[in-house]
Amino acid sequence: MTPQRFDELLTLVEKKIKKKDTMFRLAIPAKTKLEITLRYLATGDSFASLQYLYRVPKSSISKFLPEVLAAVYEVLEEYIKVPSTKEEWELVQRKFEVQWNFPNCIGAIDGKHVQIKCPAESGSNYYNYKGTFSIILFALVDAEYNFLYIDVGANGKSNDGAVFQASTLNIAMERNTLNLPQNAVIVADDAFPLRKDILKPFSKRNLTISERIFNYRLSRARRVSENAFGILVARFRVFERPIALIPETVDLVVKTCCALHNWLRKSSGKYYLHL
Repeated sequence: MTPQRFDELLTLVEKKIKKKDTMFRLAIPAKTKLEITLRYLATGDSFASLQYLYRVPKSSISKFLPEVLAAVYEVLEEYIKVPSTKEEWELVQRKFEVQWNFPNCIGAIDGKHVQIKCPAESGSNYYNYKGTFSIILFALVDAEYNFLYIDVGANGKSNDGAVFQASTLNIAMERNTLNLPQNAVIVADDAFPLRKDILKPFSKRNLTISERIFNYRLSRARRVSENAFGILVARFRVFERPIALIPETVDLVVKTCCALHNWLRKSSGKYYLHL
Protein backbone atom coordinates (compact mmCIF):
# COMPACT_ATOMS: atom_id res chain seq x y z
CA MET A 1 0.00 0.00 0.00
CA THR A 2 1.38 3.40 -0.96
CA PRO A 3 1.66 6.23 1.61
CA GLN A 4 -1.08 8.06 -0.25
CA ARG A 5 -3.48 5.13 0.03
CA PHE A 6 -2.63 4.73 3.72
CA ASP A 7 -3.35 8.39 4.44
CA GLU A 8 -6.62 8.13 2.53
CA LEU A 9 -7.67 5.08 4.54
CA LEU A 10 -6.62 6.71 7.82
CA THR A 11 -8.82 9.71 7.02
CA LEU A 12 -11.77 7.37 6.48
CA VAL A 13 -11.39 5.42 9.75
CA GLU A 14 -9.67 7.82 12.15
CA LYS A 15 -12.81 9.04 13.92
CA LYS A 16 -14.02 5.46 14.34
CA ILE A 17 -10.86 4.13 15.99
CA LYS A 18 -9.50 7.16 17.84
CA LYS A 19 -9.72 7.08 21.64
CA LYS A 20 -9.36 9.94 24.12
CA ASP A 21 -6.41 10.25 26.49
CA THR A 22 -7.19 9.72 30.17
CA MET A 23 -5.59 10.93 33.39
CA PHE A 24 -3.85 7.58 33.74
CA ARG A 25 -2.62 6.79 30.22
CA LEU A 26 -2.24 8.14 26.73
CA ALA A 27 -4.41 6.54 24.07
CA ILE A 28 -2.73 4.66 21.24
CA PRO A 29 -2.82 6.96 18.18
CA ALA A 30 -5.25 5.97 15.43
CA LYS A 31 -2.36 5.96 12.95
CA THR A 32 -0.45 3.41 15.01
CA LYS A 33 -3.52 1.20 15.36
CA LEU A 34 -4.07 1.21 11.61
CA GLU A 35 -0.37 0.58 10.91
CA ILE A 36 -0.32 -2.43 13.23
CA THR A 37 -3.55 -3.83 11.81
CA LEU A 38 -2.42 -3.50 8.20
CA ARG A 39 0.99 -4.97 9.01
CA TYR A 40 -0.70 -7.93 10.70
CA LEU A 41 -2.83 -8.54 7.60
CA ALA A 42 0.07 -8.06 5.19
CA THR A 43 2.62 -10.20 7.06
CA GLY A 44 0.77 -12.44 9.50
CA ASP A 45 3.33 -11.41 12.15
CA SER A 46 2.60 -12.62 15.67
CA PHE A 47 1.34 -10.20 18.30
CA ALA A 48 4.67 -10.70 20.11
CA SER A 49 6.55 -9.55 17.02
CA LEU A 50 4.23 -6.57 16.56
CA GLN A 51 4.66 -5.69 20.24
CA TYR A 52 8.43 -5.60 19.81
CA LEU A 53 8.22 -3.58 16.59
CA TYR A 54 5.71 -0.94 17.74
CA ARG A 55 6.21 -0.97 21.53
CA VAL A 56 2.52 -1.67 22.02
CA PRO A 57 1.48 -4.45 24.46
CA LYS A 58 0.09 -7.67 23.01
CA SER A 59 -2.99 -7.28 25.19
CA SER A 60 -3.71 -3.89 23.63
CA ILE A 61 -3.24 -5.24 20.11
CA SER A 62 -5.65 -8.11 20.72
CA LYS A 63 -8.19 -5.62 22.07
CA PHE A 64 -8.11 -3.00 19.31
CA LEU A 65 -7.52 -5.30 16.33
CA PRO A 66 -11.20 -6.34 15.97
CA GLU A 67 -12.28 -2.70 16.34
CA VAL A 68 -9.96 -1.50 13.59
CA LEU A 69 -10.88 -4.41 11.31
CA ALA A 70 -14.57 -3.60 11.77
CA ALA A 71 -13.96 0.09 11.04
CA VAL A 72 -11.97 -0.62 7.86
CA TYR A 73 -14.58 -3.06 6.61
CA GLU A 74 -17.38 -0.59 7.36
CA VAL A 75 -15.84 2.16 5.23
CA LEU A 76 -14.76 -0.14 2.38
CA GLU A 77 -17.67 -2.59 2.31
CA GLU A 78 -19.23 -0.65 -0.57
CA TYR A 79 -16.38 -1.83 -2.81
CA ILE A 80 -17.77 -5.38 -2.63
CA LYS A 81 -20.95 -4.82 -4.56
CA VAL A 82 -23.29 -7.15 -6.41
CA PRO A 83 -24.47 -5.37 -9.57
CA SER A 84 -28.03 -4.12 -9.11
CA THR A 85 -29.08 -3.31 -12.67
CA LYS A 86 -29.20 -5.19 -15.93
CA GLU A 87 -26.75 -2.68 -17.43
CA GLU A 88 -24.19 -3.33 -14.69
CA TRP A 89 -24.46 -7.09 -15.22
CA GLU A 90 -24.05 -6.62 -18.97
CA LEU A 91 -20.79 -4.75 -18.35
CA VAL A 92 -19.54 -7.74 -16.34
CA GLN A 93 -20.57 -10.01 -19.21
CA ARG A 94 -18.74 -7.91 -21.80
CA LYS A 95 -15.51 -8.07 -19.83
CA PHE A 96 -15.72 -11.86 -19.56
CA GLU A 97 -16.33 -12.13 -23.29
CA VAL A 98 -13.52 -9.74 -24.24
CA GLN A 99 -10.92 -10.95 -21.74
CA TRP A 100 -11.76 -14.65 -21.43
CA ASN A 101 -13.71 -15.42 -24.60
CA PHE A 102 -16.73 -16.65 -22.63
CA PRO A 103 -20.06 -14.92 -23.41
CA ASN A 104 -23.01 -14.37 -21.04
CA CYS A 105 -20.85 -14.95 -17.95
CA ILE A 106 -21.66 -12.83 -14.90
CA GLY A 107 -18.97 -14.28 -12.65
CA ALA A 108 -17.02 -17.27 -11.40
CA ILE A 109 -17.80 -18.87 -8.04
CA ASP A 110 -15.49 -20.80 -5.77
CA GLY A 111 -14.71 -21.42 -2.13
CA LYS A 112 -11.46 -21.08 -0.19
CA HIS A 113 -10.61 -22.67 3.14
CA VAL A 114 -9.00 -20.16 5.51
CA GLN A 115 -6.96 -22.08 8.07
CA ILE A 116 -7.52 -21.32 11.74
CA LYS A 117 -6.39 -22.70 15.07
CA CYS A 118 -9.00 -25.12 16.40
CA PRO A 119 -11.55 -23.07 18.39
CA ALA A 120 -12.19 -24.13 21.98
CA GLU A 121 -14.96 -26.70 22.46
CA SER A 122 -15.73 -26.79 18.72
CA GLY A 123 -15.23 -30.52 18.26
CA SER A 124 -14.91 -31.41 14.59
CA ASN A 125 -17.10 -28.57 13.28
CA TYR A 126 -14.18 -26.72 11.71
CA TYR A 127 -12.26 -29.84 10.64
CA ASN A 128 -12.11 -30.03 6.84
CA TYR A 129 -11.35 -32.69 4.25
CA LYS A 130 -7.74 -31.49 4.05
CA GLY A 131 -7.15 -32.46 7.66
CA THR A 132 -6.94 -28.89 8.97
CA PHE A 133 -9.31 -26.52 10.76
CA SER A 134 -10.83 -23.72 8.71
CA ILE A 135 -13.64 -21.37 7.87
CA ILE A 136 -14.81 -20.94 4.29
CA LEU A 137 -14.66 -17.86 2.09
CA PHE A 138 -17.17 -18.26 -0.75
CA ALA A 139 -17.01 -15.65 -3.51
CA LEU A 140 -18.38 -14.51 -6.85
CA VAL A 141 -15.55 -12.94 -8.86
CA ASP A 142 -15.65 -10.78 -11.99
CA ALA A 143 -13.34 -10.92 -15.02
CA GLU A 144 -10.82 -8.55 -13.40
CA TYR A 145 -10.38 -10.41 -10.08
CA ASN A 146 -12.76 -8.20 -8.09
CA PHE A 147 -15.02 -9.78 -5.48
CA LEU A 148 -18.63 -9.04 -6.43
CA TYR A 149 -20.02 -11.06 -3.53
CA ILE A 150 -18.58 -12.84 -0.50
CA ASP A 151 -19.98 -15.18 2.13
CA VAL A 152 -17.65 -15.68 5.09
CA GLY A 153 -17.77 -17.88 8.16
CA ALA A 154 -19.14 -21.29 7.22
CA ASN A 155 -17.19 -23.90 9.17
CA GLY A 156 -14.65 -26.04 7.38
CA LYS A 157 -16.77 -29.15 7.72
CA SER A 158 -19.11 -27.76 5.06
CA ASN A 159 -18.46 -28.07 1.32
CA ASP A 160 -18.48 -25.33 -1.31
CA GLY A 161 -21.75 -26.49 -2.83
CA ALA A 162 -23.56 -26.43 0.51
CA VAL A 163 -22.22 -22.96 1.31
CA PHE A 164 -23.49 -21.70 -2.04
CA GLN A 165 -26.91 -23.31 -1.57
CA ALA A 166 -27.34 -21.50 1.76
CA SER A 167 -25.97 -18.16 0.52
CA THR A 168 -28.03 -15.04 -0.05
CA LEU A 169 -26.63 -15.01 -3.60
CA ASN A 170 -28.25 -18.34 -4.41
CA ILE A 171 -31.50 -17.31 -2.74
CA ALA A 172 -31.60 -14.13 -4.85
CA MET A 173 -30.87 -16.12 -8.00
CA GLU A 174 -33.66 -18.60 -7.26
CA ARG A 175 -36.10 -15.76 -6.55
CA ASN A 176 -35.00 -13.93 -9.71
CA THR A 177 -34.35 -10.66 -7.86
CA LEU A 178 -30.91 -9.81 -9.30
CA ASN A 179 -32.07 -8.16 -12.55
CA LEU A 180 -29.89 -10.54 -14.53
CA PRO A 181 -29.73 -10.34 -18.33
CA GLN A 182 -31.35 -13.15 -20.28
CA ASN A 183 -29.19 -16.29 -20.53
CA ALA A 184 -26.81 -15.07 -17.82
CA VAL A 185 -24.61 -17.82 -16.40
CA ILE A 186 -22.08 -18.36 -13.64
CA VAL A 187 -19.09 -20.64 -14.19
CA ALA A 188 -18.06 -23.14 -11.52
CA ASP A 189 -16.22 -26.39 -10.87
CA ASP A 190 -17.60 -29.82 -9.99
CA ALA A 191 -18.28 -28.86 -6.37
CA PHE A 192 -21.33 -26.87 -7.45
CA PRO A 193 -24.68 -27.98 -8.93
CA LEU A 194 -25.27 -27.95 -12.67
CA ARG A 195 -28.17 -25.63 -13.50
CA LYS A 196 -29.33 -23.51 -16.40
CA ASP A 197 -27.63 -20.53 -14.71
CA ILE A 198 -24.51 -22.43 -13.51
CA LEU A 199 -22.16 -24.04 -16.02
CA LYS A 200 -19.59 -26.71 -15.21
CA PRO A 201 -17.10 -28.53 -17.45
CA PHE A 202 -17.98 -31.79 -19.16
CA SER A 203 -16.67 -34.58 -16.94
CA LYS A 204 -17.15 -37.63 -19.15
CA ARG A 205 -14.33 -39.34 -21.03
CA ASN A 206 -13.82 -39.31 -24.79
CA LEU A 207 -14.95 -35.72 -25.25
CA THR A 208 -15.66 -34.35 -28.69
CA ILE A 209 -13.57 -31.49 -30.04
CA SER A 210 -16.41 -29.05 -29.35
CA GLU A 211 -16.70 -30.27 -25.76
CA ARG A 212 -12.95 -29.94 -25.24
CA ILE A 213 -13.01 -26.39 -26.55
CA PHE A 214 -15.94 -25.60 -24.25
CA ASN A 215 -14.08 -27.04 -21.24
CA TYR A 216 -10.97 -25.03 -22.11
CA ARG A 217 -12.84 -21.75 -22.38
CA LEU A 218 -14.89 -22.42 -19.26
CA SER A 219 -11.75 -23.31 -17.34
CA ARG A 220 -10.09 -20.03 -18.37
CA ALA A 221 -13.13 -18.03 -17.27
CA ARG A 222 -13.54 -19.98 -14.04
CA ARG A 223 -9.90 -19.55 -13.10
CA VAL A 224 -10.44 -15.87 -12.28
CA SER A 225 -11.84 -16.96 -8.91
CA GLU A 226 -8.78 -19.09 -8.16
CA ASN A 227 -6.51 -16.26 -9.28
CA ALA A 228 -8.38 -13.75 -7.11
CA PHE A 229 -7.82 -15.99 -4.09
CA GLY A 230 -4.16 -16.33 -5.08
CA ILE A 231 -3.72 -12.56 -5.27
CA LEU A 232 -5.48 -12.18 -1.92
CA VAL A 233 -3.12 -14.64 -0.22
CA ALA A 234 -0.04 -13.11 -1.86
CA ARG A 235 -0.98 -9.60 -0.74
CA PHE A 236 -2.27 -10.58 2.72
CA ARG A 237 0.10 -13.18 4.09
CA VAL A 238 -1.95 -13.58 7.24
CA PHE A 239 -3.60 -16.37 5.20
CA GLU A 240 -0.35 -18.31 4.80
CA ARG A 241 -0.59 -19.93 8.24
CA PRO A 242 -3.42 -20.87 10.62
CA ILE A 243 -4.94 -17.72 12.13
CA ALA A 244 -4.86 -17.87 15.93
CA LEU A 245 -7.97 -15.79 16.61
CA ILE A 246 -11.54 -16.62 17.55
CA PRO A 247 -13.77 -17.43 14.53
CA GLU A 248 -15.69 -14.15 14.77
CA THR A 249 -12.47 -12.15 14.46
CA VAL A 250 -11.21 -14.40 11.67
CA ASP A 251 -14.43 -13.57 9.80
CA LEU A 252 -13.55 -9.88 10.17
CA VAL A 253 -10.01 -10.53 8.95
CA VAL A 254 -11.32 -12.23 5.80
CA LYS A 255 -13.99 -9.62 5.06
CA THR A 256 -11.57 -6.75 5.62
CA CYS A 257 -8.92 -8.29 3.36
CA CYS A 258 -11.49 -8.80 0.59
CA ALA A 259 -12.65 -5.19 0.90
CA LEU A 260 -9.05 -3.94 0.89
CA HIS A 261 -8.36 -6.13 -2.14
CA ASN A 262 -11.18 -4.52 -4.14
CA TRP A 263 -10.34 -1.01 -2.93
CA LEU A 264 -6.66 -1.35 -3.81
CA ARG A 265 -7.55 -3.09 -7.06
CA LYS A 266 -9.63 -0.07 -8.11
CA SER A 267 -7.44 2.69 -6.65
CA SER A 268 -4.04 1.24 -7.58
CA GLY A 269 -4.98 -0.49 -10.84
CA LYS A 270 -2.52 -2.97 -12.32
CA TYR A 271 0.13 -1.93 -9.77
CA TYR A 272 -1.73 -3.97 -7.16
CA LEU A 273 -1.50 -7.10 -9.34
CA HIS A 274 2.28 -6.85 -9.81
CA LEU A 275 3.34 -9.22 -7.05
